[in-house]
Formats: sequence, C-alpha cells, structure tokens
Amino acid sequence: MVCEDFTGKIDDYKNIRKQKKLFGTFGFRGVVNEGIGADKAKRVGGALAAYLGEGKTVAIGKDPRISSPMLEEALAEGITEHGCNALTLGIITPNALSLEIGRQADAGVMITASHNPPEYNGIKCLNKKGMGFSPEEDFALEKIYFGNILPPSKKGKELTDSGAGERYRAHIVHYVKKLFPAKPMKIVVDGGGGSASTVTPETLESLGHEVMRFNCKYDGMFRERNPEPTDANLEKLKNLVNSGNADMGVAHDGDGDRTAFVDENGRFIQGDVSAAIIADHVLRQTKDRKNIIAVTIAFSNIIEHVAGTLGAEVIYTPVGEPYLAQAKLLCGAQVGLEEHGSVLLEWSREGPMLAGVMAGILAKEELTLSELVASYPKYYQIKDAKTLPAGTGTEVILNRLKQEIPQDYERLSDMDGVRVDYADGWFLVRASGTEPKVRVFSEGKTEERARRLNKVAMEGLERAMGYE
Repeated sequence: MVCEDFTGKIDDYKNIRKQKKLFGTFGFRGVVNEGIGADKAKRVGGALAAYLGEGKTVAIGKDPRISSPMLEEALAEGITEHGCNALTLGIITPNALSLEIGRQADAGVMITASHNPPEYNGIKCLNKKGMGFSPEEDFALEKIYFGNILPPSKKGKELTDSGAGERYRAHIVHYVKKLFPAKPMKIVVDGGGGSASTVTPETLESLGHEVMRFNCKYDGMFRERNPEPTDANLEKLKNLVNSGNADMGVAHDGDGDRTAFVDENGRFIQGDVSAAIIADHVLRQTKDRKNIIAVTIAFSNIIEHVAGTLGAEVIYTPVGEPYLAQAKLLCGAQVGLEEHGSVLLEWSREGPMLAGVMAGILAKEELTLSELVASYPKYYQIKDAKTLPAGTGTEVILNRLKQEIPQDYERLSDMDGVRVDYADGWFLVRASGTEPKVRVFSEGKTEERARRLNKVAMEGLERAMGYE
C-alpha cells in the first residue's frame, strides 16, 4: 500500500535523523554517569516543560534499574522548575504510561534502557496521545534543550499516583476477554526482573490461568539473566516449560515492552512469527472494513502471507516504534509490528497484554503453540553484523552498496539502510543506532537461500568498503 501521508514524510524523517544530536530512533540511552546522568535528565525535564508550556502535566514512568530513581528525581526537578507538574507513577511498563497520559497528562517520559544491560539507562518522550515523539517533535525539543531555557515565574507541582499499575491490569483483562474465549492454561512467566514482573503473572491469573513465576521480582541489576529476551538468554525458561508440562512460556525485557514466547516443547518462537500471529488473530476480530498492518522494514515476509489471508495491506516503515506509531496515526493501521516481537495494539509497544492475547488465540483455535506456529509458512533468517573502520561514513558505504550488489533483485528500498527484495527472500543492511556497525539481516524460504543472500550482502559490503 502507498499511504502518501506517511511515505511523503520519509525523506523529511531521514533528514531529521542526520541533524539530531541527542535523540536516536526513540529517545536516548547510555551508560549511567557517562552517556546519561542527573544533569542531562534535569535538562530534558526543563526543555520538555518549556516545549509544552506552563501549567501542563508530565507523567513519569520508570523501569526497576538502580539508577532510575536518581534520573526520575532529576527529571521531575527540571519539569517543576520550569513551570509544569511532574506526575510520578512508579515502576510501570511503557503502555501503562501511554494509557495514563491519555487519562491525566499532557506528555510523558519513560525512564528505561529497555533490553540493555543494567549499567545503562535512558529517556523516551511520549506526546499527548501516548505515542513516542515523532522525529519533528524530537527535533523541536532538541532545539530547546541546546538553547537557553528560561524558567517561568511560577514553579510546577510534584504529584504522585500509585494506581496506574492496577488500572493497567484491569485494562488488559478487559481487552483480552472482549476478543478471546477463556480456557485455563499452565503458563511459565519469566518477568526478566523488569517492569512486567508482576503485571503479567497477575493478569494471566485474573484471566484464569495457572502461572508459574520465575524471575518475577524487580531486580535493577538483572542478576538472573541478560534483560534482552533472546533464544540464548531463555534457557531456564525453556527448561521450566518442559519440566512443568506447561502450555507455553512468556518472557520480558527490562521495561516489559518486549515479549518472547516459548512453546509447550520448550522451543523459542521467533519474534516476528509471534508478532505476525498476534496481528493476524487480533485483526480477525475487528469490524473494520479495511485492515492495515504497519511493520518495520526489517520484518519477515511472513507478514505478506498474513496480509494475503486477511485481505490486508502492509505499510513498511523505518525501524523504530515512533515510525510505526506515525503509520498508525497517518494511515489508520490497526497494528504495528517490530521484528523482535514487539506489537503496537494501541499507541505504545505492548508487553504483558500479549501473553493474555496469545493464550486467548490458543483457546480459540484449540491448538498448542507449536501447532499454531506450524500452521504458518516457515522462513529462515540470519542476523549478522559488520564493524566499520574508525571514521567510516555509514551513509557513504550504504550508497556504494547499492552499486556493488548484483542488479537481479525485484525491489530496492533505502527507507532505512538498504533493503533488497527477491522473489524468494530479501536482505537488509542498516546502520546500528548504538555501535559503529552495520546490521545485516537476510531471509529466505530455505536456509540455503538465506545464507546465499547473507553472502551477497556481506560481499557487497566488502566491495563498498574497499573504495578509497
């Protein structure tokens, strides 16, 4: 589908990305007291208050990292000193914050480094709708941040609300019950020690499921495992699913906006597969005449299969939650999907709700999770990376790459990096947002084809980097 309201902005988004100095794809993050600290958090608070205008309210959520309270205090101080109210909500997930902004605030800030290790933390800004700041909003805020922020004549207030988590749990239960039947299952939850550690088990229990909890206490140091819920990091969850004869396992990252699934046999489900399944079944329940799915350009071709069965249209976006939210806003997409399994059902990445939704899908279809996954076509993926020499211009390399690959492809997009599509697969080469690397994704209908496309991409990169 071509949604001109969105596609017409792609070049503007790319230009803004080049100009931004503070914010990345979604907020910014860094090692605490190196890339981020109290002074920077306070200045963001002041800039945000100046951007919003005197008397507005900013809701603040945080993950359990040990540095989060320090950043929260500094952020709130910056907000109130510059004339706005700071409403602290405690440890919550991003979508809980998103919902609360809609209820009682004018903007929000999530203090989190998401799936990064414990020494990191970060800041993400959300607008009045509860969606991540658009590139234009980021850029406007940056101009204030790097300028002279003058305090108003009147300070704002510090407010606290401890009920956001409970309201969020009730929201999830209502959403799932409205769409799917209830059938008690046995589910193992690995909360990751993060924001979703209590929400997911409690909502699943409210939906009638038997829950085995593992790593479901807040742990700002993530001692049990790395907070990113990848296949390699979930060995204990897979073993618990097997030994406990559970129907499935669910795992989250540090702030609970990533959800990974393990089937009843202890097998990890690839993120874009679980996201596509959820989108498929949620859209089947909608009464909209037109179904539209927004996905990042790194997403699997499984979404084209799903779209075909639904008669839906697919909109591709640059990588990152704010772009998916913009596609939802401008094009009317009902869902937004990221390749690591994140799903936007509303305006922000969902986490805990996906566990209840997946259990509801299994109940409705009367299938095991492995059977459900097997009912979709299988695609093979390889995820690789290449470190660039110091001082290398990534954009220059990617432009050269276009000339250094065989021209036998069906389609090429430079929306975000370089994605090259063939009849039986694709590859994507894009710059890392946090390291001097390029990420290389390849996918094929067979493992051999995925490896061949990875080789085409890597060899093209080698030639592109060989220029003087």
